Amino acid sequence: MAEPQWRPLGLADAPEMAALLAVCEAADGTGGAGADAADVRETLRAPGMDLAGGTTSGWLGSDLVAYATTRAREHADPVHRVTLDIAVHPAHRARRTLRALLDWCRSASARHHQGLYGESLLELHTRTHHGQAWLAEALDAAGHRRERTYWGMRLDLKEHRPLGSAPVPSGALIVPFDDAYDALLLRARNEIFADNWGSVPMTARTWRHSVTGSRYFRPDSSFLLLPEQRREILCYLLCTEIADTGSDRDRELYLANAGTQPALHGKGLYRAVFTHTLNRAQAQGYRWAVLDVDSTNPMAAGGFYDRMGLRRFRTWTAHVLHCTPPPRPSSPG
Repeated sequence: MAEPQWRPLGLADAPEMAALLAVCEAADGTGGAGADAADVRETLRAPGMDLAGGTTSGWLGSDLVAYATTRAREHADPVHRVTLDIAVHPAHRARRTLRALLDWCRSASARHHQGLYGESLLELHTRTHHGQAWLAEALDAAGHRRERTYWGMRLDLKEHRPLGSAPVPSGALIVPFDDAYDALLLRARNEIFADNWGSVPMTARTWRHSVTGSRYFRPDSSFLLLPEQRREILCYLLCTEIADTGSDRDRELYLANAGTQPALHGKGLYRAVFTHTLNRAQAQGYRWAVLDVDSTNPMAAGGFYDRMGLRRFRTWTAHVLHCTPPPRPSSPG
């Protein structure tokens, strides 16, 4: 079999990347909604992405058969985390190709890391779906550890009876997201997740690009719990929808970002926002409510989502490589 020719990715490669992702999703059964070229370009423009030094792609003539990207987090306190994204056509998943891609990711991440963060610790983070055994096994062989499991859970809103509204604490109110709260919400998010595994503070640029400025964000289906003076965020649940997939009767609302001020845990705030969001989703015509949650999360481990009627339908695994910087990267080929 001919060997691919390797080069960095560019924005003009977005259509070929979207086509490769569609083939991979169909083969692996990941249930992805199908990223289009516009989605891919947005990903390539994301903060922390370096197309020239942090991406590589393998081509057979005009056919893209594999790629890898490394996206650096914006902070390194005390650990600098780099997120890997790897796609390989099912016909080209030879062990040597996968190992070469992972070696390239490690050395490319190290070069970027050395230039910015010197002697701080470097970690490479990757997630695999339960249908991606080929990638999970390659990560195992390359020394990446399986450190977290995430459950994908969903609720059929068509079949489920409307949830009774949970009581809102006295002096508080639930409101839909508004841009006027965006800076306040980002500050709350960074405070809430300051000690969470794998989390780092988000900058306004990354927050806007990845969350409230995304074309899939649904402000009318996202809700905040505020005190009467509306000067802080007590609890929130932000939702997205992958548009242009499926029929209207199968619309899926993804419960993407949620948080409660740590001092207020156990007081029913999240239950109030959660039930309000699901009831609104039913009224808005959504068929499914979907979320992914860390299996060690107290709400998941304690059975909250099961009691709310959600059922598991997929599993994600977080893989981490704790590494020291190797030499300058070379082409996987």
